[in-house]
Amino acid sequence: MRLRVTAVGRLARHLEQAQSYYLRRLPFLELVEVKKGRGVEEEGRRLLKSAKGFVVALDVAGTLLDSRAFAELAFRHPFTTFLVGSADGLSEEVKRKSNAVLSLSRLTFQHDIARVV
Repeated sequence: MRLRVTAVGRLARHLEQAQSYYLRRLPFLELVEVKKGRGVEEEGRRLLKSAKGFVVALDVAGTLLDSRAFAELAFRHPFTTFLVGSADGLSEEVKRKSNAVLSLSRLTFQHDIARVV
């Protein structure tokens, strides 16, 4: 079982230590960063190109799951990719082509914080 987080852009420097900590602790987790684009459509194409396996778009309007249901969904598949957009969010194409659209919380997280979560 493998998990991939594919995110737009670089992580803010002050959060790099937290990200590194979790990448070390979770050997089945990998991070892929795609370049920012001229808009969410271009970024969306880059995100989808990197996606593999069961694809989950993370969006504030997505379905809320509790921790158990989230883990069951993530680990049910041999490979799951989580897509994290930029500050402008995800394109409709990304949400439409993903196997699931989930929300991490009813709170809106800055996209950098969502990557670490």
